[in-house]
Amino acid sequence: MRAQPPVLWQYTFSNYNEKARWTLDFKRIPHRRRSLLPGSPRAFRLSAGDGTIPVLDLDGERIVDSTRIIEALERRFEERPVYPADSADRTRALALEEFFDEQAGHDVRRVAFWDMRDVPGYIPRFLATGFGTAARVWSRATASVAWAYASRRYAFRAEDVERSRERIVAALDRIEAERDGREYLVGDTFTVADLTAAALLYPLAWPAELQYSPPAPPRWEFGESLADHPSVAWIRETYRRHRGVSAEA
Repeated sequence: MRAQPPVLWQYTFSNYNEKARWTLDFKRIPHRRRSLLPGSPRAFRLSAGDGTIPVLDLDGERIVDSTRIIEALERRFEERPVYPADSADRTRALALEEFFDEQAGHDVRRVAFWDMRDVPGYIPRFLATGFGTAARVWSRATASVAWAYASRRYAFRAEDVERSRERIVAALDRIEAERDGREYLVGDTFTVADLTAAALLYPLAWPAELQYSPPAPPRWEFGESLADHPSVAWIRETYRRHRGVSAEA
C-alpha cells in the first residue's frame, strides 16, 4: 500500500494538464491536486529551466511532462490501461500521442492566447480558473510579466500563429483520417491516442465535462470557423463517453 497518494501539480486551464489529469481519473487513481497560478513563485520554481507543468509526485519521484507522467502511471497502475495491449497498436497509439503533443497542443495554446490578448480581462480570468477573486487580481497584476515570459518561451508571434492555425486544421484532419469512420483512433478501445487528441484540442470543442469550467471566450473567430469540422464533434463525444468523474482524493 502506498503511504501517500500521487500529487499532481497543475494549471487548471491547461490542455497538457488536462491530459495528465484525465489519465489519473480514467485509471481511477486516487490523487491529490495542487493548483498553481502562472507567474506565482511556486509555479516558476516547478517550471524552472526545461521543466514545465504538469508535474506529478509519485512514490518519491518527481515526474515532469504529461507524456512521461502517463508512462509512469501505466507502469505502476495496470488497471484500466490507456496503452493498447497489442504491440503494433501500442506503437501506433504512442506515435499519435507524440504527433498531437508536438503538432497540436502547443499550437492551440499559441493561437488561443494570441487571439484573446486584446479581450479586456479575459486572459486573467482564464488563468485564474478555479480560483477566487483575489487570484484574478493577482493574474491581472502579473499579466504583463506572464505574457512576456510566455511570448519568449512559446513563440507568440504573428508568423508563428499563422503556422499554428494550419497545424490545428491538419491535426483535426488527421483525427478523421486515422479514425476512418471508426469510433477510436487505434483499434476498438479508448487509448492514449484518443485521450491526447481530445484533451489537447479541447478549446475547439469546449465540452461540458471539463471539471474546472474555464470561461468560454466571448467570441473566437478561428474556433468558430472550425465548429463544423467532424473532429470537433468527435472531441465532444469522446469527452462525453470517457471523461468520467474526478478521482481526486
